Amino acid sequence: MTTSPDECASILVRLEAITDQWARREGNDQLLHQHIKDARQLAGVLRLCTENDVPLTFL
Repeated sequence: MTTSPDECASILVRLEAITDQWARREGNDQLLHQHIKDARQLAGVLRLCTENDVPLTFL
């Protein structure tokens, strides 16, 4: 599946909103912290694709 830079930008906005919601939760849930870390890494990739106008291919 290939995602265009415009689609990456749309996904990025929503992913950052979700990640921010997760980060506001209290507690010491290690799985949640791992999901937040993973989502932020994906957000970084989406941001790069958007800024450099390149598509993202999911294998």
